[in-house]
Amino acid sequence: MKKTALTAALATVLGFAAIGAQAATVNAGDTLTINTGSPILNSSYVTIGFSGSYFAMDTNGNSKVAHAEKTGLAMGTTGLVIGTTTTAGSSHAGAPTGGDTNAIDAPWGFFGNTGSDYLTAAVTGSTTAGLNMSGWVVTWAGIPAIPMGTGAWATGTGSGHTGATGTFANGVGNFTWSGVYGTAYTLNYRATVPLGDPSGFGGVKYELHLEGIVNAYVPPPTVPVPAAAWLFGSGLMGLVGVARRKANKA
Repeated sequence: MKKTALTAALATVLGFAAIGAQAATVNAGDTLTINTGSPILNSSYVTIGFSGSYFAMDTNGNSKVAHAEKTGLAMGTTGLVIGTTTTAGSSHAGAPTGGDTNAIDAPWGFFGNTGSDYLTAAVTGSTTAGLNMSGWVVTWAGIPAIPMGTGAWATGTGSGHTGATGTFANGVGNFTWSGVYGTAYTLNYRATVPLGDPSGFGGVKYELHLEGIVNAYVPPPTVPVPAAAWLFGSGLMGLVGVARRKANKA
């Protein structure tokens, strides 16, 4: 009996483990929250580290990401919602203001101007296939659309790189997650600003790092129709029937 019970318990545990392993695919409506990113400074206000989510621009062209090249990101009004597209958020000259908004991430400041990120194609995928990021678009300094769906790049050799590691493919974000809702994820993605872009950053390598929690889609609650409404409707139909009978007799 004891051996049988132990075998059954082990099978149950392994079954749950298998379910968790298969749950590494994100579904439509799931939300990826975004942990706020911020630099870590020393006593001389030099950036020596970075915490949380960021994007980075390889402005010195060495195919590496230094801490000083990272710009912190924060949660927008919705976060990154799987299976949906968004519209462009705030984008203008000058620093972000209190009225600026954006769905995925909060508007950010870069080189003295304000920008935000949005999606023209829905994000889908899994931890094995990666996430489809081909519709990732940046708007900045009033430029409505800087497409960031292509131009994956490899890290340069030597020291000095503090960004993501691994191999990257065009339009695909490397996605790490346990498959259990309510637990942490990381998303790393690389692209290149298109040549000739009006931003003046054409050909500059770009890296996006998001981290936070994966939350399951929760459908909106259904609103039950009050019994009084049904009674009112039934009474109304009865009156219509009476009126029709009278009209037929006339």
